[in-house]
Amino acid sequence: QKLDIAAVIINFNGEHFLHENLKSLLNQSIAFKQIIVVDNHSTDNSLTIINEFEKVKPIEMKFNSGYASGSNIGISLCSSDLILLANSDTYFDRNFNAHVIKKYSEDASIAMLSPLILRFGGKRIDSAGQTYSRALYPREIGYNQPLGKIKIKEGPVFSVCGAATVFKRTALENLKIFDEYYDEDYFCFWEDFDLGWRANLYGLKVYFYPQAIVYHYRSGTLEKKFLRRLSLSLARSPEIKFHLIKNRYLTLIKNFRWKRFWWSIPFIIIKDFIWVGTLTLSSPKIIIKLIMSYKYLKKALKKRKLIKKNE
Repeated sequence: QKLDIAAVIINFNGEHFLHENLKSLLNQSIAFKQIIVVDNHSTDNSLTIINEFEKVKPIEMKFNSGYASGSNIGISLCSSDLILLANSDTYFDRNFNAHVIKKYSEDASIAMLSPLILRFGGKRIDSAGQTYSRALYPREIGYNQPLGKIKIKEGPVFSVCGAATVFKRTALENLKIFDEYYDEDYFCFWEDFDLGWRANLYGLKVYFYPQAIVYHYRSGTLEKKFLRRLSLSLARSPEIKFHLIKNRYLTLIKNFRWKRFWWSIPFIIIKDFIWVGTLTLSSPKIIIKLIMSYKYLKKALKKRKLIKKNE
């Protein structure tokens, strides 16, 4: 039986990208079974653009539910074997579906597939899958490298970039915790790395496949130089800083295992002293918010126990 695939696009004020995004999804050489756009209460013309496409199903949220919650809603509406989950600031090679279906048909053990994500224009790499730094921060493989400068080879990776991921539906069901695929306590940031880490703990196959190509607009949040990344983070709102810090520790609480990552402790201490310390001092009010967020920590500990049972 031939595999089918659905697309879930998460959008928030993405009017500048949506038309190209949806056009590329509808122009696939092998059609999507469903195309769902979860709009997180956009205040621009996003809904007008979405409604121009008859074959696209819009889900209009009454408030900004965040990336994780929006993703879970979209996934729950899919009835396909495979699910593409992507940001609205992407567009897809015409043969994306054909390559993805071919690979999953050849290798049924793949749980999560990371396509080759290029920057707009196709000259630089945005992500060739995710790995981790010595301090266990997510790192996009090949980020910002000119295409052709580094060798791109398909194979297993630690995690996938949330800009565009293909999931096997049965694998997503296995990854569920408290009836959630992505952890909705995250709101946004780190949820892709968290899910990939969990897949690793469960022994599920996370795979990079460069024949499937996506183009992604990237702001500047992953600049290579530390000081540049730090300055960009400092420019964010206190609310975003809160989520960045909170989600960092929720991820470690749930997934860190001493036996594998004991060597990372000195790097974590040094990096977090600088990174987290600077973010909190730049917006002191979030310190109180972080202290009051113990409910998230308690839930993360419960989730850790459930994850360990399934390892």
